[in-house]
Amino acid sequence: MLPHKSLRRADVVASCAMIGLGVAVIYSGSQMPWTSTLTGGAAQWYLSPGLFPTVVGALLILFSARVLLTAIKEGGFNGIGEATSNWIRGLPRNRPIHRAIIITLLMMVYIFFGLGKINFVVASSIFLFASIAIFWWKDAQHHWVRTVAVTLAVSVGVPFVISYLFSTFLFVPMP
Repeated sequence: MLPHKSLRRADVVASCAMIGLGVAVIYSGSQMPWTSTLTGGAAQWYLSPGLFPTVVGALLILFSARVLLTAIKEGGFNGIGEATSNWIRGLPRNRPIHRAIIITLLMMVYIFFGLGKINFVVASSIFLFASIAIFWWKDAQHHWVRTVAVTLAVSVGVPFVISYLFSTFLFVPMP
């Protein structure tokens, strides 16, 4: 666990990011219809699709502001500039951040360029194969034939089984 001062600095950064996310969620909720799609009447605004994300965004802002105030009271801003610059200087050596960035980029490619554009099983197989290859092959015991065979089996088998189960038993069409 982080020391108390470092934890409060992290609280300041995280709560500011969550407040920004809350604002974005409220803005997105405001772009949704504010009349009920069920009845079409404006009198039943509480059934509108824009209400729930707006309430969630407001609660996110409220709770994050509470964390921010506590962090500020306990000295969260003290040394935040130096800690941030040290963190930025350490980014080239920070492997957990590298892994998080890589998996985020892989998921973005999968969601925005794979799903809906090509077959679900094919897109999911490519995503799983790339993910397993990047994150597991380095730790494999240098049995490359077995490693590639297991990777292929998992990356093709899992999306196929999920697609089959959802479409056959749950009657949910896959994208």
